[in-house]
Amino acid sequence: MSPAMSEDVLLLSIEQPVGYQVKELKGLIYASRPISLTVAGLEAELDVILEKLRHDAKKMGANAVLGLRIETRRVVGVGGEWVLLLAYGTAAVIEKEKQA
Repeated sequence: MSPAMSEDVLLLSIEQPVGYQVKELKGLIYASRPISLTVAGLEAELDVILEKLRHDAKKMGANAVLGLRIETRRVVGVGGEWVLLLAYGTAAVIEKEKQA
């Protein structure tokens, strides 16, 4: 497992990280961003919402986001087509387990 790190906030797709103890659950956290299908660089847009997720988790006093999920929704309207990127999980405080 190689968790993404920024400002000491781990982003983990699992809910119980191996080698860590969950000390406190802070609650649901999410970030979203609509993007035009004509915009290149979906990966860069994803980086933006993940960075927002890290920032918001840190503001809540968390050092991890557990159970991270990323979804996309295609939206078609009068103004054209869009993709809504959504990232969500549970903000938590975790500690590395001490080895005996």
